[in-house]
Amino acid sequence: MLLPIRTDNPLRRTPYVNWGLILLNVFAAIAQAKSPWIQENCALDPVHPQIYQFFTYQFMHGGIGHLLSNMLFLYIFGNNVNDKLGNVAYLAFYLAGGVFAGVTYMFLGSPYPMIGASGSVSAVTGAFLVLLPQTRITVLFFFVLIGIFEIPSLWFILAFFLLDVFNQFAPMGFGSGQAVAYGAHIGGSIFGFSVSVFLLWMRLLPRDLFDVVALIDRWNRRRQHRDLVSRGFDPFAPTPARERVKPDPKFDQIQELRATISEAIAHDKLADASQLYVRLLAIDPQQVLSRRTQLDVANELFAKEQYPSAAAAYEAYLQQYTRSNEAIDQVQLMLGLIYARYVPNRPRAKELLTSAVNNLTGEREREIARMELQKIEN
Repeated sequence: MLLPIRTDNPLRRTPYVNWGLILLNVFAAIAQAKSPWIQENCALDPVHPQIYQFFTYQFMHGGIGHLLSNMLFLYIFGNNVNDKLGNVAYLAFYLAGGVFAGVTYMFLGSPYPMIGASGSVSAVTGAFLVLLPQTRITVLFFFVLIGIFEIPSLWFILAFFLLDVFNQFAPMGFGSGQAVAYGAHIGGSIFGFSVSVFLLWMRLLPRDLFDVVALIDRWNRRRQHRDLVSRGFDPFAPTPARERVKPDPKFDQIQELRATISEAIAHDKLADASQLYVRLLAIDPQQVLSRRTQLDVANELFAKEQYPSAAAAYEAYLQQYTRSNEAIDQVQLMLGLIYARYVPNRPRAKELLTSAVNNLTGEREREIARMELQKIEN
């Protein structure tokens, strides 16, 4: 007999859904005992299954002993998993685990109808194995003497899983009988384990130092350390002093200029900002401002007839904000005009103006691009 797992976590949430599932199983067992129709139609028929049966079979049982054993395991393991997943996710997880267990039972080819919460409970124990592998379970035993002992949940759950595998597949196992759906146990355990590992790995569940993923990570770190030591690495040897990285003298200048440009834009001093940007390009030609500021500065440089600097600003815009907005076509037109009229670069001008003709929506802008393109080609 198992005793409940104690926890002193003051932040633990009340497992309303797990208690609700236990009560629902009890009420379903009472209804099952009073209604022959439920007994005949709500079990999972692996030969002619109905969709609803993948859910209804999870709440039916073959007697009071079957019900009590499943509810005991659900009470012990389900409360903690409910706390980890939250109420809504836990309900979805429980039902999905039962569905997967039913599908596994059918896949393994058993012709007998199945009832019981064992598949869903196995999914819960599989999740418990991932989320709380180092928890110890108190077991009360009756055999000649009465006593209690504690066993790690990791070994307890693995022992039950291996017993299910043995009974399902070993020639001397009991999988050929009708009494226990070992295949459903296996399917539920695999579902619970794999889904929980995925949720932890993708960080969809809060991580801690005691889940299976954390244990595997620490084991791998220890393995890597042992490999390094076996190859001659001495972890206690003094570490040679690292070379001091020399600071880049341009870095402070760049940061100061960018800050000054932002301040000039904030005070509507666009002319000052454009001249500061020219100084910034002289230090680092790869510097790009925010999308709106970069476009405003480029337009200002064009208006001030500083065409080489304007071309550099427009090129930086195109390179940095290719997918940003509808202004791309306008920028291509302006840059094409600069290369066609003021900063000779015929191949680049032709490329940009051709793209502008094909993509601009305004007829006036398209006509300007088309006429300039004709001048280049002639």
